[in-house]
Amino acid sequence: DLEDLKMKEEGASDDSGDVIPIMEGTAKTKAAAEELASLQEQLDRAKELIAKLTLEQEGGSDDAKDGTDSETAQKPVQKRDNDTYYFSSYSSHYIHETMLRDTVRTEAYENAIMSNAETLFKDKVVMDIGCGTGVLSIFAAKAGAKKVIAVDGSTIIHDARNIIDLNGFGGKILCCQGMLEKLLENNDLPLDEGEKVDVIVSEWMGYALFFETMLPSVMKARDALMADGGTMYPNAAQIFLEGASDTRLDYWADVHGIDMTPMKSRVAKELVHDAGVEVVDAADIVTDRVELIGFDLNKCKDEELDFSVPFILSARSGGNSEPSGSGTRIDKLVVSFDIDFHVLGTNPISFSTGCQTTPTHWKQATLWFDPVVGIPTLGEGEILRGQFKMGRNAENHRAMDFDVFWETGRLSGENFARNSSGWIVTTLGA
Repeated sequence: DLEDLKMKEEGASDDSGDVIPIMEGTAKTKAAAEELASLQEQLDRAKELIAKLTLEQEGGSDDAKDGTDSETAQKPVQKRDNDTYYFSSYSSHYIHETMLRDTVRTEAYENAIMSNAETLFKDKVVMDIGCGTGVLSIFAAKAGAKKVIAVDGSTIIHDARNIIDLNGFGGKILCCQGMLEKLLENNDLPLDEGEKVDVIVSEWMGYALFFETMLPSVMKARDALMADGGTMYPNAAQIFLEGASDTRLDYWADVHGIDMTPMKSRVAKELVHDAGVEVVDAADIVTDRVELIGFDLNKCKDEELDFSVPFILSARSGGNSEPSGSGTRIDKLVVSFDIDFHVLGTNPISFSTGCQTTPTHWKQATLWFDPVVGIPTLGEGEILRGQFKMGRNAENHRAMDFDVFWETGRLSGENFARNSSGWIVTTLGA
C-alpha cells in the first residue's frame, strides 16, 4: 500500500457479517479501528521516508538540482521507477506489522490453510508469492506441505529466512528474493526438472482489490508453474459498490462560531481530485451493497482486470437511510471487496472488507461526487445507475483510475426518467 493516503474520518461498525473470524462487540471493533489507525500513522511516516530516499537515490541530492555540485548536477534526473519504489516500501517493518495485526486478514489465511491441511496441503508443493515475513509459508509448512517456495522482491526476505529457521522450517521452506517475472525468466526458482506447484498462496490484494497491481505477477506463476488440478489460494474475489452519506463539508458552516463556508469549495476540490481510503461507518451507508464483478482466480486473464460494468444502487430501507422529504443524499461511492477460499471438497473460508464488518487495513476506497456540480439524491422509488470503469493508470500501472458515469431517476419497464447525471473521474495514486 504505497500512497500516503490519509484517513479523514474513521468509523467502525458493530454489525457482524460473514467474515471468518470476526470480532464481536462495539468495544472490540472500536479498539481494532484505533489500533489500525495508530499503525497507519506509523506506516505513513515510513512511506514518506522511503519516498524521499528513493527519489534522492534516483534523482540526486537537492544540491545537485541547485547546481552546487557540478559533478552530480551533470547527471540527468531520472523518473521514479515505480517497481523499485514498490518493493522498497515493503522493506519497512511498519507495513508488515500492520498486515500481521490485521486479524481479519491473517486469521482468515491461517484458518483456510490449517482447516484444509489434509485435503489441500499435505505432501504438496506450495508457492507463497510476496511472502513478507513468511507467515503464510509457515502456515503451509505446518499444514504438511512437502516443499514451500517463499518469494519476495524486497529485503524483508532476509528477515523471513531468519524467522523460518528460528521456527524450525528451514529445511522445508526455500526463500527466493527477486521479482517473480525475473525469477521465472532466469529459471531461478528451486523447482526440480518438471516439478510443478500444487497451491499458490498469496496475499496480493490492495485497496479496492487491485491497487498496486500485484495479481498479474501471481497469475504469471499460475500460468507457468501450476500443476493440473492445482489452485490459487484464495481462489475467488469480488468487488462491491455502495453509496454513503458524508457530512464533513457541513462542518465549515460553524467552526467555533465562525462561518468558514468559503473553505467548502477547497475541501470539496481535494476530495473529488483523488480517490480516498478510509473506514466508512456502516451507519453512513444509504444504499444496498451490490457486486460489480467477480473473478475466478484460477481462470481470469490479465486484460480482465481492467473492466467497465453497469451498476444499479437503490436506497437502503431501514435505519438512517430512509428517504427524507428531500430524498436520500449520496455524497460518495464506497468500493470494497470480498475474498473466498472455496476450493471444491475443502472447508470454505471467506472474509469481507465491507463497511458492515470488522475494519481491515484495506479499509474502503471512496469516490466523491462533486458537491459543486451537484450530488445525487434519491426520491422514493428512484435509483442511482451508471457505468463503473476501473483500470491501471497509464503512467504508473500500480495506481488505479476510476471513471464513473452516473444518473438518477425512475425506471419503469425499459423506460428511464432521468433526474440528474454526472461523472466521477479520479485516481487512487501510488
